Amino acid sequence: MRKIKNQEQGDFNFFSPTLITNYSEKAISFINSIERFLFLLLPFLILFAIVILFDTVAIKNYVQILSDDIFDLLASIFGFIAVGIIIYLLKIIVDTRKKMDNWAYVFEKNTIGTSISISLTKLESLDLLNAIVENVKEIGESIQKYISNDTKSIERFTQQNFSDNVFFDILIDDTRIDKDKDENNFFKNKINEYGSIIGKIQTSSVVDSNTANIFIQSILEYVKVTNKFVGLALLVGNEVTDEAMKIVTNYSNKHIGYLIVIDKPAVIDPIQ
Repeated sequence: MRKIKNQEQGDFNFFSPTLITNYSEKAISFINSIERFLFLLLPFLILFAIVILFDTVAIKNYVQILSDDIFDLLASIFGFIAVGIIIYLLKIIVDTRKKMDNWAYVFEKNTIGTSISISLTKLESLDLLNAIVENVKEIGESIQKYISNDTKSIERFTQQNFSDNVFFDILIDDTRIDKDKDENNFFKNKINEYGSIIGKIQTSSVVDSNTANIFIQSILEYVKVTNKFVGLALLVGNEVTDEAMKIVTNYSNKHIGYLIVIDKPAVIDPIQ
């Protein structure tokens, strides 16, 4: 499970249809920056090599072009300039890697949300569970394998009252695994590695900023009580306001991997 620290939210508009194009342009820009500094570094390395060569020749008493002091001064200047360029270039590479990691996280997050949204036919717990199994490749296959060995686990993974005030339509963690049905603790290890999975379905009203904040607080309560990492948290509704979408998208917490809100309009049966 990828955990992104200090996720940068300002690079892209996550709702933009040109997200991939923007990513490509940014990536090309970083590559061009590295290329420019490499071309800038090359002449100094060549000059540095020439100075060292002449200094070596002078030491061998073949020819004396400049005094030893001048040679040492030139070698030091070119050496420090080259080191400075390399340090700055290294900084660009490190920053670029961090940005690439964050962008990969964004794409993976959007892919999970879009795939689950497409798979959902009804906003019900079992349908959401099936959509997670089908579309979250990191853990879906393991969930499917465990459920096939323990059909009663569906009841323990859905419609769960975590506390008096917190209800989850989906809640999967190691405390809900029957160890007798889990061979060699395979699924327990998988879910602990990936993180707990939480799902909340909101059909009675619009998913607004208040709903989003309450959902986040319920996750934080779960984290505080259980001391577990939440790998995937899904908030699904028939209608999601822009404010709620921004709150969930921009929220970042080291205890939560993927926090996703899904807007799934209700399907109206055609009039017969």
